[in-house]
Amino acid sequence: MKHKIRIILWRLLGIDYNQALNIHDFIFLKNDKHSKIGNKTYDNGALVWRWTNSELIIGNYCSIANNVRFIIDEGYHTASTITNFPLINNLFKNELLDKKNKLHSVLQDVKQKKGIYVGNDVWIGMGSYIMPGVKIGNGVTIGANSVVTKNVPDYAVVAGSPAKLIKYKYSKSQIDSLNKISWWNWEETTIKERINDFYSDENAFIEKYKVN
Repeated sequence: MKHKIRIILWRLLGIDYNQALNIHDFIFLKNDKHSKIGNKTYDNGALVWRWTNSELIIGNYCSIANNVRFIIDEGYHTASTITNFPLINNLFKNELLDKKNKLHSVLQDVKQKKGIYVGNDVWIGMGSYIMPGVKIGNGVTIGANSVVTKNVPDYAVVAGSPAKLIKYKYSKSQIDSLNKISWWNWEETTIKERINDFYSDENAFIEKYKVN
């Protein structure tokens, strides 16, 4: 029903909704067939931009705000040492459809940053860009409108353009303990039974559920 209403509203503006979607290279995260999204992870309209089939892997219990953009690969802009322009896949689109064509194999051999991994219990703030080849650890918080260009370690808080480390949420020993506990892999019924402990002191939580 929402989809039909959206189409009607766009028509009133004189715009073909389906055509508007087709002129862009992005897709909504929830509709991207190459993305793997973990248990209970949700987003509020995150977008995926891709030019290859490289994977986007997101862990459990992640919170992804509105207008977050995952840039899965470099779109062959770094394929040439001579130019930034993606010559092959712009000038030879028809030829590239044929997997037997030598140009198709050329692109397969191109080395570029691609794929994104997001750990568990990650919060990505509104309007952030996650760039290709990035790995984000468990428990990370990314400030709004950040541009993440490098790997982010477990339980770090980062922000800015490019995103820089603001602080770690816990000490190294606490982070190691939380990773071992891996509460995000618990059954939902177990989490519900232990819900009060999530709102207690982190040391008490670690002490109660520590794994040797």
